[in-house]
Amino acid sequence: MEKWIAAAGFAITVVGLLAGGATWLIDQTSASMASRRPVCGMSMTGEPDLLVSGYVVIDSPGATKPRPSVSRACNSRDADNRVTRRGPGRYDVRLEKLGVNGGTVEVTAVSDAARVCGTDGWGMAGNGKDLDARVVCSDERGTPRDSGFTLRFLQARAGTGALAYLRYDAGSVSPFIPDPNYSFNSFNSAISVEREAAGEYEVFLQDIQQSVDNGAPGVMKVTSLGPVPRVCNPKMWNSWKNKDTGNRFLLAKVHCSDAAGVGVDTGFTVTYTVELASRPDLRMPGAQLWANDEHAQRYTPMMSYQCNSTGHDIMIQRQGPGDYAVELAGFDAGQGQAQISGYGGSAYCAIAHSTKRLGDSTTVGVRCWKGGQPADAKFVLLHQP
Repeated sequence: MEKWIAAAGFAITVVGLLAGGATWLIDQTSASMASRRPVCGMSMTGEPDLLVSGYVVIDSPGATKPRPSVSRACNSRDADNRVTRRGPGRYDVRLEKLGVNGGTVEVTAVSDAARVCGTDGWGMAGNGKDLDARVVCSDERGTPRDSGFTLRFLQARAGTGALAYLRYDAGSVSPFIPDPNYSFNSFNSAISVEREAAGEYEVFLQDIQQSVDNGAPGVMKVTSLGPVPRVCNPKMWNSWKNKDTGNRFLLAKVHCSDAAGVGVDTGFTVTYTVELASRPDLRMPGAQLWANDEHAQRYTPMMSYQCNSTGHDIMIQRQGPGDYAVELAGFDAGQGQAQISGYGGSAYCAIAHSTKRLGDSTTVGVRCWKGGQPADAKFVLLHQP
């Protein structure tokens, strides 16, 4: 019996042999594969730099310092990362040896108070070697405020698992075709954005909808792009077919607003990933999920949308209005970073300023607000150890 499974533009053959009532399957998480597990980026012998990446985590207590201490960091080229505060709620991030005019950036606030953070752009540093990225943060009234944050940069090339990202610049003509240096589709297919109304956008990612069609949808992170941080969230993503051309897409709707919930036009970045962009022969460590029940006291989020590279189920506990604990078994609380987007509306979410370890589980705190008040909300979370 042979079954061909399409995954990010290449095929995997899985052969099942039935004999004497026993089923023999290829184990795609073997020890030899684990020995090649990437850290921060994705590389293999003969395929270097499939995914170049770096991140920094700044905890909120230290965000007011001229040189905030980096509590956790990673650089796929084994170089240093540092952060400089330029003023209230404004930070410059330097990722050494990752310099490029391209890729994408994700930002999430780290705070127990209502904060919104985004990026004001990124690109090659003046020395021609490093990457400079700008982070902007505000309170619920849009006033610049210091805040902890997590920032992740990534740049991919052909050969990753299912992954797409793009940068949309505010005021662009609709339909918008993103700069290929700032966009990526692991299927090497088209990407476009259409503006529907103030703060309302449709994103089209051709062919990558196969993950949805096969019952394994990924998750989506959205980050605002511009000098004023905005609340930008995915409203939905699903498979869609253009009846005129027959082409199939992942169609995503993005909503952007000010912190009061009023729709506003802004730039943004989008990242869509299935199983952390893993390949069958190269598994990315980490976890991703869609928290689909904002009112449940304790639950396991939808299995089809969650992934934990350690093989454990993910649990979410509601501790109060807009206050959640996400239990990720098998990870070290002292390592890694997380990215969060609210889902479906104008609620905005942040990582609590600290994580906890209970037994073999890392518990990531999530806080959500609407109009400055704690509010229950659906959200998307990606965790990278």
